[in-house]
Amino acid sequence: MTTSNSIVEAEILKELPSFEIFFSRIGFKRIDGSVFGLLVLAKKPLTSEEIEQTLNLSQSAVSLSLKTLTHFGAIETTGDRDNQGSKAKLHSAKEDSLAIVASVFRKREEEVVADFKRMAQRVLDKSQSPEDASRKRRMQSIVTTCEIAESVMHFVITMAHNKTRAEFDAQYEAMVKRLPKALDLLATTAGPLADITMTIKDNLTEKFKNNLKGIYEKR
Repeated sequence: MTTSNSIVEAEILKELPSFEIFFSRIGFKRIDGSVFGLLVLAKKPLTSEEIEQTLNLSQSAVSLSLKTLTHFGAIETTGDRDNQGSKAKLHSAKEDSLAIVASVFRKREEEVVADFKRMAQRVLDKSQSPEDASRKRRMQSIVTTCEIAESVMHFVITMAHNKTRAEFDAQYEAMVKRLPKALDLLATTAGPLADITMTIKDNLTEKFKNNLKGIYEKR
């Protein structure tokens, strides 16, 4: 692997494996973690050639990874750098990590969870006899868990969307700091898991906002 301090310091580049491992663990390719990590750590936007040379990767591998990262909203590509030529596009990692996570939820996780929940619901609907009691409980647990996951994803997506609005941005940091306390309030005032799911489904974001508002007013 070759690099230059003009792109990223050698000491900082040592953190790159953490990006590779993280991406691999959440279902992406390690190379996607390498490319994204380099763009995060780099001092400036990079051309495809700079990415290839720094990571010692082929042009096709970098091109495919950039397409994947662009699809999930993790990077952005802008015009050419001075004296690099008209075809030298620059790639950089987006600074808003919440928006990246929201994009992944929208384009990948929501559909996966929804499909799995529909399967569980189909089996649940067909498990009505007394001897199906154990299977019925297992499938209901899957449906419940999927609904909680959907609610959390909806919350993240809504937060990411609202964060782009000027009137919301000023409150964002304060809301994030109070989020753990808001979660504690929901957890300690709610009933059994199934009841929690029914309560927060489709309106979890609004409940978070109300709790956060109350915490803020009590300050």
